[in-house]
Amino acid sequence: MSTRSSFALTALSIVLLAAPARAQNFQNGSAETIWPGNVRLTASPVHMWGTEGRPDRTGGAFRLGYGFTEWFDVEAKTGFFDGVSLVGADGKFNLLGDETSLSVSVGGHRAYMAHGPDSNALDLAVQLGQRLGGRLEIFGGPAFSYESTSGVPDSGFTRWYLVPGFRLGVADRLDLVVEGGIGFNDDSPDFVTAGLALHVPVSSEARGRRRQ
Repeated sequence: MSTRSSFALTALSIVLLAAPARAQNFQNGSAETIWPGNVRLTASPVHMWGTEGRPDRTGGAFRLGYGFTEWFDVEAKTGFFDGVSLVGADGKFNLLGDETSLSVSVGGHRAYMAHGPDSNALDLAVQLGQRLGGRLEIFGGPAFSYESTSGVPDSGFTRWYLVPGFRLGVADRLDLVVEGGIGFNDDSPDFVTAGLALHVPVSSEARGRRRQ
């Protein structure tokens, strides 16, 4: 069995075993992994609609990642809202590649609250993506999080979503990324985000015109 197949089976096994816990990821981006040898910076405003009388929130989300191979990348992620800041990271495996992508991401984040206890979360997501022409990719899939409040016993709760979106190459190394999250419980506020992703080559192999 190839190294790629071994990693793919391991990642898929983790997701299948963790899925019953119904954990959720935040701000997925494209189903494709970052192009090898490239750093990608993504920045976007995010609007979340509150549930059960909770207020709506508007803030910003940022990701900084690196493509290690054609099928694996790692990204740091942050989000800033009124009274809430998120910091975390994800690793993503692309199990298919080429025109159709099937990706699995595993990671976590910590939420820092201005007026309450902080919390930690395990984040998981599965995405299916399809290229429609050279510059357009549509994607979607389930995203889960299991979150618990720091220092509070039995405080765990879950968030889960269906997250559709698209990525459009607007320049050689610049993408427009739009996605929305449809929440499936009261702890999962619907959200929408639209932003830009900049790819910067940092290795000699990655320089030159990239595949859109």
